[in-house]
Amino acid sequence: MRLPVVLAAAALGSLAAPGVAGAATWSAPQNLSSAHQFVDDPGLIVSQDGRALASWRFQDAIGDASRTGASSASRPPGAGAFERPRALVPRTGADRRAETVEGLAAYGRSRALLASTRIVGTAVARRIRLEVRFGRTDGRFGDRITIRRAGRTARTASRIAGVDLAVNASGDAAVAWYEDRGVRTDRVYVSLRRAGGRFGAPRRLATGRIRGVAVAVGASGDVLVAWDARGVLRTRFKPRARRGFRAADTIRSEDAFFADMQPVVTPNGRAVLAWSAQLVGEGGESGELYYQAAVRPSGAGRFRRAKVLEQLGREQRDRPIDAVVDSTGRVVVAWSGLDGATRRVRAAADDPSGGFGPAQDVSAPGEDALLSDLAAGPGGRLIAVWDGGVEDPASSVRAAVAPAAGEPFGPPESVSPAGQEARFGRAAFDPASGRATIVFSNRPEGSGRPVSEIETFAQAATRSE
Repeated sequence: MRLPVVLAAAALGSLAAPGVAGAATWSAPQNLSSAHQFVDDPGLIVSQDGRALASWRFQDAIGDASRTGASSASRPPGAGAFERPRALVPRTGADRRAETVEGLAAYGRSRALLASTRIVGTAVARRIRLEVRFGRTDGRFGDRITIRRAGRTARTASRIAGVDLAVNASGDAAVAWYEDRGVRTDRVYVSLRRAGGRFGAPRRLATGRIRGVAVAVGASGDVLVAWDARGVLRTRFKPRARRGFRAADTIRSEDAFFADMQPVVTPNGRAVLAWSAQLVGEGGESGELYYQAAVRPSGAGRFRRAKVLEQLGREQRDRPIDAVVDSTGRVVVAWSGLDGATRRVRAAADDPSGGFGPAQDVSAPGEDALLSDLAAGPGGRLIAVWDGGVEDPASSVRAAVAPAAGEPFGPPESVSPAGQEARFGRAAFDPASGRATIVFSNRPEGSGRPVSEIETFAQAATRSE
């Protein structure tokens, strides 16, 4: 879930290139977890009362001796530090059935929603359950509620994949996924919840060759589901006032194989789908990398033809992208483009004509910058977060902040200390104070040691203003 963003297109259009890294405005990192061999997929949500909930996955040891799990840590409203961690899902080993966190979102004053998948049964009759749990941003969650079961039966075999969770501030929610059933018989499903109610029975939206699914819920309760139909993106839209989804819409674009999709819906029902895509063959050969975005105006019957935000060569593999919608209905997209030989974080906002304005640079020139998050807070504050990527042994987490609605990004700021190995930053704002916090994975002593001796922590840092 993303908090609303307020950033005028005119402001993006007038951004100057950022300068050198700004003064130290971030707190010293706090260890949220104990030391693990690997820490991955950090996340951060904040409810309207200002309580924050950080989350992360971890792994200890490798191979048959490995142990994995997911944990969380909560920070009370107005507090300066996170409390002790607690388990999000049970710790599992190679000889046990795994549970995986698929999505975590905040809504209302203090509520949270967790989606997960869990393997149950035996090797002969193994099944996957898609489940949700309602809770609070203090890290406490209730019993599992099953949304869907899939697995081996006497007649069919299916696998739940690509689970995506979306929730708006009122508590309207959607869980989307696809079931891998073969070559041409995969199915796209969604389960919907009205604020204060229960999740409904899964609705099948499509059948075919599916490679990914994404979902967005607008502030008014409109729902957009998008899926990758093997290189072609399709969507179905449901206005809040209608019981059913409208017919499928095929987006006209450049090839969109293996798309990383970022859908958003504005308060007035306009929909935007941004994505990155690149064809990668079985032999390792790859195609051109495209960043694209398509707009479906409010009340329109279909998406307009997609705009190519940037096209990169076949040698580029990392392709992060993110999109958010602001409280005035504008949409901002950020991605990692190319500046000569280095990657550069760029951002663009949609314009009244239904297209997108020119891309503007956010990160500093000459440093590889792979986007990891785009988030916003009260008063139109916007933050973009990036790092040097998994190939950089001295990767550090950096960020740039737009301090108010309509203002450009300030200079890049160092979030994690130099000389360590930090990445995967995820950000959120305290709605009361407007202060940003970033949760990330870090190896304070780097990775230049035997794998068995590597210590990785989930950490958090908070901006001073």
